[in-house]
Amino acid sequence: MIGPRGSRRIGWLQRALHDQGAPAAHVFDYETLLAEPARLLEALAQAPDAIVKLESPGEAPALHQALVLRGWELSGAASDAPLPAAHGELVHQQFWYAGFADVLASLPAGPHYLNAPADLACMSDKLRCQQLLADAGVAVPPLFGAISGYEDMCVRLRDAACERVFIKARYGSSGAGVLAYARNRDGREVAYGSAELVEQDGRWRVFNSLRQRRYDRHRDIARLVDLLAEQGAYIERWIPKPSVPGSDGRRYDVRVVALDGQPRQRVARMSAGALTNLHLGNARTQLEALLDADAISHLQAATVKAAAAFPASRMIGFDLIVRGTRSWVLEANGFGDLLLDLRHDGRTTYEDQALLVPARSAINEYAHA
Repeated sequence: MIGPRGSRRIGWLQRALHDQGAPAAHVFDYETLLAEPARLLEALAQAPDAIVKLESPGEAPALHQALVLRGWELSGAASDAPLPAAHGELVHQQFWYAGFADVLASLPAGPHYLNAPADLACMSDKLRCQQLLADAGVAVPPLFGAISGYEDMCVRLRDAACERVFIKARYGSSGAGVLAYARNRDGREVAYGSAELVEQDGRWRVFNSLRQRRYDRHRDIARLVDLLAEQGAYIERWIPKPSVPGSDGRRYDVRVVALDGQPRQRVARMSAGALTNLHLGNARTQLEALLDADAISHLQAATVKAAAAFPASRMIGFDLIVRGTRSWVLEANGFGDLLLDLRHDGRTTYEDQALLVPARSAINEYAHA
């Protein structure tokens, strides 16, 4: 496993390996990879038939800053080097992505990757990922492309005759930098999301919060959109999530984990707000309480089709909206296995991984073509 030092995700997979009676995985951290890349080649040479799992580089502030600086250097930007972000601050995401993508591109082609580095780079660029899915015939919300700021967004909405969109951070995760935006013909507008707009020392900053907020003042919305667009943002049509029957206005979407192209663990995520991410305190429930057999069958078929767009990756989390026999894929997440205590055939995502064996295919040729 390659991941940040002290990663809780690594700990959970190690525990699953132990519980299955399997040997502990060898761990190689991103920090060492950045400083001494040749050491990874030595480690891989000692286990040529092992599965190599690349873990999320999140929840590691020092690593995040190292990737930001790597991306900033690659960009050739004339500005001063970016300072470390404050806790929860959304800033310099474009540099973070450039740095992480460069690390992924530097990895050797030989190992049996659980998820191919090239796929992870694609899925970490959410706009590029959605475009790839759309090109593969997967239903996704209509995309209106990257935006340079609030004014550019307004032009695109006017040209598309659309008044309700989701503004999404191109390189964000866990709902960070996502805004549900709507406007009326009389000029009134509103945005919902977990982004917190803060003024400090005469400078506006945006932070990821655990509380969903509502913005209805034009200047606040414009500032938020501009701050997100500076580091990469795009817009897509707002597809209304279905209502939870008998609830107090809550709506839901679905997270499904695909393993080797087949749906496994799945859960409905319910929220009274625009974002359904479970870490925001939202509730979850069984799909059978919300969808009939035909709708679940369609959901499974949509997941299989989406997973087929990434044949070099074995475990992917997909977020979907399902309305009857129609579905839309909102996101593909190469690190989407963090669903504790959610089981399929009695196993969690980590227990599924603990039972895997290397799968030989054209993965390496595909991943680095």
